[in-house]
Amino acid sequence: MKFREEVIGGCTLYLGDCREVLPTLGKVDAVVTDPPYGVGLGVKANNQRFDRPQYESFEDTPENVEKICVPAVISALSMSARGLVTPGVKNMWLYPKPKHVGAVYYPAASGCNTWGFSNWQPLFYYGDDPYGGTGSLHDSFQSTEAAEQNGHPCPKPIRQMTWMVKRATLPGETVLDIFMGSGTTLVACAKLGRKGIGIELEPKYFDIACRRVEAAYKQGDLFIEPPKKPEQGRMI
Repeated sequence: MKFREEVIGGCTLYLGDCREVLPTLGKVDAVVTDPPYGVGLGVKANNQRFDRPQYESFEDTPENVEKICVPAVISALSMSARGLVTPGVKNMWLYPKPKHVGAVYYPAASGCNTWGFSNWQPLFYYGDDPYGGTGSLHDSFQSTEAAEQNGHPCPKPIRQMTWMVKRATLPGETVLDIFMGSGTTLVACAKLGRKGIGIELEPKYFDIACRRVEAAYKQGDLFIEPPKKPEQGRMI
């Protein structure tokens, strides 16, 4: 089966169903992905809670998360050394038990639930810490940055995804995102010197991802502080 494939810099983007694309791929170093959360983002849901677009071709229901997203994540993790997944709060117990749990904390509330406003996102860690688990790195992240409004209903802030990619991988490793969306994970890969593989079902989001990844390579690395200008020392 053939899929539309775009190679941009060190990233390869596939347009297709991840369940069909995954068997054609080889091993990767890490899965870093942000699946749908099962909160009703879909054209049939007509969910007016969200002042943003709805998913074009996926009904974001708990049933579809269990039937489609969870098996796809399990399949992807079987191909990788480790994984970092944001499962969402509502349906996180549907996923396999992680080796460790962290969180993304949003000081501003990010969504509502039956008990009020949610201001956190669980991080599920699978496999071993690439940095040795020495305790020198945080397992959680505070996000104060607004996501780029690019036409996708649930884009992620670039600094959050950059932190996740960096936390789960070493320089030069290959990252797989099976729910690529608008391509933020691969943009982070481009900025950090990682190779990226992204899979997206919806052509509209796939095209957005291609444009963003291409722009990221043209801009260079915006997340590494440039070296300071050398200063001449004083004689004492």
